[in-house]
Amino acid sequence: MSSNEQRSLIESEAVSWWSWRPGARPGRAFLFGGLLSLLALFLLLNGVATLVAGVLDSSSAPLRVRGIVAGHGSDVLGSPQLMIRLTQPGFPSSITLVVSHTTSVELTNGTPVAVDYAPHQRTPYALESGGRSYPLPGTSASGNLFESLTLLLFGLLLLPYPLLLAIWGWRDLRARQPCQRTGHIVALRTARQTTTRTPGLVPRTTHTWHGIALQVESSAPESAEPEILTFGVREELYRVFKRGDYVRVTYSPHLRHLYTITKI
Repeated sequence: MSSNEQRSLIESEAVSWWSWRPGARPGRAFLFGGLLSLLALFLLLNGVATLVAGVLDSSSAPLRVRGIVAGHGSDVLGSPQLMIRLTQPGFPSSITLVVSHTTSVELTNGTPVAVDYAPHQRTPYALESGGRSYPLPGTSASGNLFESLTLLLFGLLLLPYPLLLAIWGWRDLRARQPCQRTGHIVALRTARQTTTRTPGLVPRTTHTWHGIALQVESSAPESAEPEILTFGVREELYRVFKRGDYVRVTYSPHLRHLYTITKI
């Protein structure tokens, strides 16, 4: 490489190694991104469904199911519980509900009760007996708004990037031919990640990532900002090249998975 070409290369420290494009194989990116996208859609659909059902249930009459108090107990946290035997077809023969201490004392064994169910969500939220209503702790006719919003939030946060990976992977798989560019290597980098395990059980593992940065040739004027492409490479390739090498690379256009790199 001539001295003029050497001066035209940017400094290694000026290279930004961060990128949205992971360099993964298109097939793997499509599969991984697609599965995570389906999970995110599942969370979103569940969040929307429970939210809509909660809104409808809050303005609807409860579904009352007759039953009899069959026993008392407590859960692992010590909260009182009622075992109720239901008599209406289409529902479980018996259910166990967490109740308040007052409800547990007033509703003795053998007391006839009506369990109020949210008609769309089919979840119990209150008991009725003798003209009195006994709300169940932590429940309401509209359901759990916090859980619905949490599902929506996780779905919205999880969906964008996996969906982008799946789209990039699909487009790279469908591409008729990969991209091919030439240019000079301006930087090389290794990043070592060490995972510490419990001593004596699993040994410490170390994974090293190797990368190269390529300043590609362009027909733009010299004053234009140079285009830099970064790629992950195998260790044996990393050791072959050095700054200033003139190379040709073949890579997928969207994920930037490197297929080949050769010196010219």
